[in-house]
Parts: sequence; C-alpha cells; structure tokens
Amino acid sequence: MDILAESALRITVVALGVAVVLRALRIRSPRLAHAAWAAVVVIMLVLPVFVAWGLEFAVPLLPSRGVSALVAPAAGDIAPAKPDTIAAIAVPASTATQGPVTWEVAVGAVYVAGVALLLLRLALGLRRARAIRHGAIRVQGRLTHASCVAPITVGVFSPSVILPEDWARWDDAQLSAVLAHEEEHVRKRDPLVAGLALFNRAIFWFHPLAWWLQREIAKLSEQACDAAVLSSGHDREVYLSCLMQFARRVADAGGRVVPMSMAMPGGGLQERLGMLAQPQAPHPSGSRLACAGLAVAALVVLCAMATPTAAPRQDVSLATNQPGWVVDTSDHFDIFHQGLAPDRVHDAARDAEAAYAQLSAALKHEPGRRVMIVLVDRDRDNSAPAARVLSFAPGIDPPQNRIVISLESLDRRTGLIVHELTHQFAFDIVPDTSRDAPILIEGLAEHQRGRWEAEELRKTRAGALTGAIPSVARLASADRHWAHALFNFVSAEYGGEGIRRLLFALRAQPTLEHAVPVAFDVTLNQFDQGFRGYVATRFGRP
Repeated sequence: MDILAESALRITVVALGVAVVLRALRIRSPRLAHAAWAAVVVIMLVLPVFVAWGLEFAVPLLPSRGVSALVAPAAGDIAPAKPDTIAAIAVPASTATQGPVTWEVAVGAVYVAGVALLLLRLALGLRRARAIRHGAIRVQGRLTHASCVAPITVGVFSPSVILPEDWARWDDAQLSAVLAHEEEHVRKRDPLVAGLALFNRAIFWFHPLAWWLQREIAKLSEQACDAAVLSSGHDREVYLSCLMQFARRVADAGGRVVPMSMAMPGGGLQERLGMLAQPQAPHPSGSRLACAGLAVAALVVLCAMATPTAAPRQDVSLATNQPGWVVDTSDHFDIFHQGLAPDRVHDAARDAEAAYAQLSAALKHEPGRRVMIVLVDRDRDNSAPAARVLSFAPGIDPPQNRIVISLESLDRRTGLIVHELTHQFAFDIVPDTSRDAPILIEGLAEHQRGRWEAEELRKTRAGALTGAIPSVARLASADRHWAHALFNFVSAEYGGEGIRRLLFALRAQPTLEHAVPVAFDVTLNQFDQGFRGYVATRFGRP
C-alpha cells in the first residue's frame, strides 16, 4: 500500500504537469491530448515498479539550516529524538488495534476487494465483447450483430468494426462517414487504450485521477475520430445527422452499448456536437510539439525517480565561545570536528557514506534528513561537553540525527559507523521499537555491522551448548547477543527481504510477539523453534 500511495502522489504531479503543458502550449488537438493522457495511464501503471525497485536520484530541494552553537545537553541526552518522517517501507504509525486485525490489514482488505470487483467487471465486459465479436455474421463483406444498435469497434488486440443489422439501407455518404469513424478507432488501437485505462482504474480505484483518466480518454478518443472524419472530407451535416440518429437509438435501448467497445455515439456527445459545429483547431507546429514532448519527458523522469533531500549546508557559523570547531559536509553528513587532520576527516566521511549506501540498499530506506557526526580524536574526548550535542539557534528545532564518535574507535572497531548509523535508520523506520525495545535495535545494528564481539559470541555459544536460548519475545536488556542472533536467523531463513518485512511489521506492531506473525505468517512458537534450531546448529559446536 505504501508503494501505491507514493505512486499515486507522484502520478498526480505528473498529471498536473501534463495539464499545464497542454494548456500553456495551447494544444487543443483531441488526438494529441488523447495520446498524452494515454501515456499518463501507462506511466501510472508502471510507476509502482520504479518505486518498488528504488530507482531514484537525490534532488536537493529541502531547506537546510545552519548551526549556530555548540552547547552541552542534559545528562544522558545523546539519543536521537523521535523522527517526524515516514519510513519508505512502513505503514502509518500508531493506528494498529490491539487485536489480531489491524487498521492496515483492514485497509488492505478493502483495497483488494475494490480491485477484485473492478477487475471482475472488466473481465465480464471483455467476455461480453468477445461473445459479440464471435457471434457477428458477415453480410456483404461487413460484420453485423443483432445486439448492436449503433456502430461499434470491439477487440483489444484485433479490433473489428461491427455494424447494426440495417446498415445496408444507409446511403453511401452516411456509411462512408461511419466507417471512417470506426476505422480510425481501429487504426489508433482505441479499444486497447480503453482497456488499459479500465485496468488502471481497477488498480488505482482509490485515486480520483484513475477514474477521470478513463472518462477523459474515452471522450477524447471519440473527439479524435470525429476530427479525422471531417479532415478526410466528409460532409459535416451528414456526420452530425449520423451522430444524432445513433444517439437516439442508444437512448431508446436504455442507454446501453456493448461493454468494452468503442461506440460511435459514445461519451461526451453534447461536447462533441459543439466542437463539430466550430472550425477545427489548427494543428500545432513542430516546435510546440517538441517543447511539449521534452517538458513532459523531463517531468516524468523527475516525478518518477527524484527523491527530495536536504541541500548541503552553506556558511555554517559556530558559536564564538567554542573556538576551533569546523564543519565538513558530504552528501548525507555534516561532520563537526576541532581541527582534525583533513585526511582523517575525509576517510571518516568516506566510510560514513559507504555505510549509508550499504544501509539504504539493505533496508530500502532513505532517512530524509542529514546526519550530524561529531568527530573527536580519542574515546575520552566523547565526554567533553562541546562534543556531546549540537543545538540550533533559539526558535529552531534541535537536530534529530547526531552521532558522536572518535577516530580511535573507528580504527579499533571495524564497521562501527555502520552500527551507529543503523540506529539513525531504525529511529526513522521503527521509532516505537527504538524507544521501547532498544536491545532489539542493538541486535539489528550488530547484524548490519556483520561482526561479532568476542564476549557476545562466547555468550551465544554457551547458551547454544546448554540449550538456554530464550524466546525472542522475552529478550532482556543484557541479551544483545541474542538480538544479534535473531537478525542473523531472519537473514538466513528469509533473506534481506525478511529483515525488511520484520521492520515493516514492527512499524505497525512494535513488539516481536505481535510483529513476527504479521511478518512471516507463522506463530511465535514456530518462529522460536526455528530460531532455537538455527542457534543450535550455527553456534552449538564447541
């Protein structure tokens, strides 16, 4: 649902942009407008693939704020505050019920029911149209069917024109105009476009744009065929008479036409009659068409793959009462330090960016804000008040993401920056779990780091040998090694997608007891059995 919601937001921007381009360049041709909106339908259908696969590039659109001071925080204030962004893989927080059925499940069920209903209608329409096509008989070289009260074009992939039974009594001018209209539908593959619009409406039935696109494409299709009839030299009055005649027939039949077909007296008849009474709009010049194409293509690329990010901070000024502090910036980090060697700061920034790329790829998530790193020389420098926290000027919210780390620790502990940065990602993705079950996030951070501390490995092996393996729902604050083993098990059993599924479930259900069944469709007991078996096999050897 998150992918569909994000796709719906992006396609809305695309559709508004297309409307602005068509209006600004005064493109009034129904044929061109029909092609533009048909392209929007195709983009709307494929956009979820781009969103799901994470094909994106960063665009520095969000404002950045300068830092004015370095001050000491209250005791123990070293953890990031609760984020105010929504994780890309998560569902809205704090909406779950306490029972087995959550709001997310209910919304998903409603969505699936809507899709199923509209797809059923589409399938029945296709079946009915196919029956009409197979039941048509050929008279004097033309297909005809008793159910047709007006000329129609049916067939998604191999469209055919089917006429009413009395077509042989029409005069030549009337028949020629009707055939010109319907054969234009065949030439432009309008039944296929209409079918795609209906399928798109079924997938995005919750979005008003999908319903509007289906109606607009049907209307523009008829208008484009009307324009083609007149441009080919057919008499305007004869053609208007045909439209009125078939409109009366459809009205007498109760307004019903064959489903999944292009009927000549189709949608927007009143508007079509008004347009036919006026001179045809001139065809736009090649330069206007080129400008429109380039503008729409740029808009599609921007809206499909661009991800707004904070612009790098410029002219960062530090308080004069904290001399010697400078800031270096990279793509995702502001690194504060007191005159450390440039090559050491550069190496730290490089390692931080590599860790960011690793976590972003593994968790399919972008935190959406820059991370502040206070870089000091030695571990004991971490206790210095100026290195504990950065604060903004009065009246501006304090920073949400900050890491205090030493070059000494980075040299001694491989992958430490991955561990620390995992906490920032976790606060963005699962804020409730990060606050209420920090030991679980410690295990996630160690798993992402990919290394075991010697003492924690010893504890895990001892527990595996004695069978003292706790339930994952009852991990205590001293059980970081079991939390680490838990995420190793999920990765081994379900792959990287399993980690993301568990985080997704923890977003809605912040405890493992409720999240595990949602993520893996197993009971907690079954999951515990699998976890214990994994630990015994993986760590149970002396």
